[in-house]
Amino acid sequence: MTTSPQDVSRHVRKAAVGLWLSRHADRPAWQLPVVGNLRSRIIRRPGARLCVTGRLNLGDSPTHVGFVARGMPTTIELQSGATLACEGTVRLGDGTRILVGPGASVTIGDGSYFSGDTRVICAMDVSIGSGCAIAWDVLIMDADFHRLEGRSRQDAPVRIGDEVWVGAGACILKGVSIGDGAVIGAGAVVSRDIPPAALAVGNPAAVVREGVRWQ
Repeated sequence: MTTSPQDVSRHVRKAAVGLWLSRHADRPAWQLPVVGNLRSRIIRRPGARLCVTGRLNLGDSPTHVGFVARGMPTTIELQSGATLACEGTVRLGDGTRILVGPGASVTIGDGSYFSGDTRVICAMDVSIGSGCAIAWDVLIMDADFHRLEGRSRQDAPVRIGDEVWVGAGACILKGVSIGDGAVIGAGAVVSRDIPPAALAVGNPAAVVREGVRWQ
């Protein structure tokens, strides 16, 4: 099997982009801890860290029916003292945005992927386990960013366990813990804890079935 000049050019271009993106990571750039397309963006303020033990893939993540957010840039923005830790291989599809505030931390486990146009907005601490499937247009955030009259703003960590499936358009709010193997239905608004292996749907999300498994 021969390699065409177009294939060679594509591989060279991908490696060059990977080197440029990987300069933001803790590991040496020549190991290509980060790869992506020309639209991918990493903004890292002083003191911020991008820790990748395997490989972080940015953009170009198709479903079996095509690209959900084709052409939209994948963006990681780390404010001063922020940390994004990717433990193993992680994929962020087109249009996904991870914003980590000053001194805050986001952790993503091995084998987790984001289909596209998802937002993770972290003011304190967000943890996403391994083997998770995050569909498109999902919002995960650990803060309200405003306060009601007479009350101080209250941020609270978000914990998503291993092998959790979050359906399209779901919203996961501050202080929530989702157990291993849980399924969050499309459009659900999760404002309270969900136990392991449970199916939760609706607004506010409620458990409608337990002992579920997904593939």
